[in-house]
Amino acid sequence: MFWLGGFPALEVTTNTPDALCPPIEEARAAIKARVGEVQGEYHVEFSLVRGLEGQQRLELVVREAEQPVLERVLPLDATGCQDAAQALALVLERYFDAVEKGPQPDSKLEPIPDRPSDQPPAASARPPVRDVTNTPVVAAREGAWRLRVGFLYDLELGPAPSLGGALFPVALRVPGRLELGFALDVAGFVRPLSERVREQEISAFTLQSALSIPLGWRSGSFSTALAPWAQLRLQRAKAAGLAHEQPAYRWVPGFGVAAEVGCSLTPSWSLGLGFVAGAQAPGETSRFVLRRAEAEPKPVLAPERWFGQSQLTLGVRL
Repeated sequence: MFWLGGFPALEVTTNTPDALCPPIEEARAAIKARVGEVQGEYHVEFSLVRGLEGQQRLELVVREAEQPVLERVLPLDATGCQDAAQALALVLERYFDAVEKGPQPDSKLEPIPDRPSDQPPAASARPPVRDVTNTPVVAAREGAWRLRVGFLYDLELGPAPSLGGALFPVALRVPGRLELGFALDVAGFVRPLSERVREQEISAFTLQSALSIPLGWRSGSFSTALAPWAQLRLQRAKAAGLAHEQPAYRWVPGFGVAAEVGCSLTPSWSLGLGFVAGAQAPGETSRFVLRRAEAEPKPVLAPERWFGQSQLTLGVRL
């Protein structure tokens, strides 16, 4: 229940709490985020109904002072209950927007179907309500794009700020709470990789890009994801003390597995904690060689064969 000034403002309940479609707390959070605070004795109630052929729909009823003022049926598409909370919030947002604007010229009240004859009709001064009876669950398409910022810590290279984006196409969502996407992350490490050779300091700065294909699962406000991970590190090395010092560049590829757990702060914002581990594949393009006239060329700043890192991110659904 939402509260305003110490008095009940909007009560949200469900007749099918065990169906988790959507979970009641997720529905309340989505409705509060879209609708905000509502004054009046409003009661919102929704139920999940399953058809004989496997179809699912949500039945929504809004009452004011025990009088029904809105009844809607929301068919659920192939994504099932994944975005049902956002669909409920969208319908209620439209309704209360109409209530707030008040009656418009030449507008007609929309009757509530199957009203029992012993119930009194709604007051004639009630504002119009938009017809969204056959509104599909368009919220399933919301949040396909996601952006995130954060910090990561690598066992070899230390801390780095990161920026990333992900796309979760609706066509790749599995009925229920599973979704498959594509993610790209970029990080610039603050601390250089360094090595001292015969009193000569050699350092390299690193920029990392990573591509992953996360398979995610959501339950209420919590989510988990597992993904194959491919990264490529671009490193620029220099040794300022050399007589003919020139910067050198190399690529260091790596492959591994990433895992992440997340928590929704609001319907749009979330906090995530991720871990990545894997192996790097050194090759000819992954070597730095120090050439000196009085000695043989010497490989320097050899990359580690294994890598591991953790990441804390703040994400937003677009």
